[in-house]
Amino acid sequence: MNAALQRTRVQRAQPWLGTLVEIAAEGDDPALLNAAIGRAFARIAAIQGAMSFHDADSELSRVNRHAARDWVALSGDLARVFGAAHDFATASNGLFDPSVAPWLVETGHLPRHPCMPADAAPGWQAIELDGDRVRFARPLIVDFGGIAKGYAVDAALAVLRDAGMASARVNAGGDLARFGEFAEPVRVRHPAQPTLSLHLADLQNGAVATSAGYYQAKAAASPLRHPHSGSELCRALSVSVLAPTCMVADALTKIVAADPLHAPALLGRQDAQAILIDPSSPAITLGDGDGWRPLPCAAAA
Repeated sequence: MNAALQRTRVQRAQPWLGTLVEIAAEGDDPALLNAAIGRAFARIAAIQGAMSFHDADSELSRVNRHAARDWVALSGDLARVFGAAHDFATASNGLFDPSVAPWLVETGHLPRHPCMPADAAPGWQAIELDGDRVRFARPLIVDFGGIAKGYAVDAALAVLRDAGMASARVNAGGDLARFGEFAEPVRVRHPAQPTLSLHLADLQNGAVATSAGYYQAKAAASPLRHPHSGSELCRALSVSVLAPTCMVADALTKIVAADPLHAPALLGRQDAQAILIDPSSPAITLGDGDGWRPLPCAAAA
């Protein structure tokens, strides 16, 4: 009998990272499967605890309170995310900027914590990194939001891979990563018709992240902002990026949304592809290191 047909599949969901996180895995031993999924959720919980902007006592909140005055030591997880965010900000000339949090505090998307600098303004160039410590050259408020969610998805998937699972998938809202013997379809909602799903690609080993304004009230401000101008992003668009890791995919969605014209060069360097759905355009477009071109896409209710 085919070994794949004898495997057990376990799927569980828990509320983390501001969404419902679903973890599914296949293997030969149900007890080992459940134990591995439990460790994967614990890994997500630890990352949320360190990087939560909403928690005034989190490691990230401590950095936001003190880094403008002195160097602050970072855990391994937060150091890696700080480093990746700084690299993306540098590579994109600030199209990815984790320091736009003051705008989101003003619109109520993020809480206003006591003791955080009242005079903070966006400016990623003021972030100074030295290995596992950070300081700000002037008052900043940093939020990693989606990139931290992508990092958590990657970390949870690594737990499942290390546990010897035959296949696994971690899905945290718009951030998904998986590995396995067979590909699975990637579907996203149409930004103008959220009840309509579109089959964009098939994913075997890798990640996909999507940024869009599904079900967003017309009067509400978008939490996605252009770092240079503060203008709203993805009010009517959907941007999906397929990349080797979910953290990379999530960061690239913001860069593509901010500047689709110049994004292909960075997509190529990251071995990534972007799919842009613009209801005002007759075609769905695929972008990579070779530029943008139409993408045939099948729709399903």
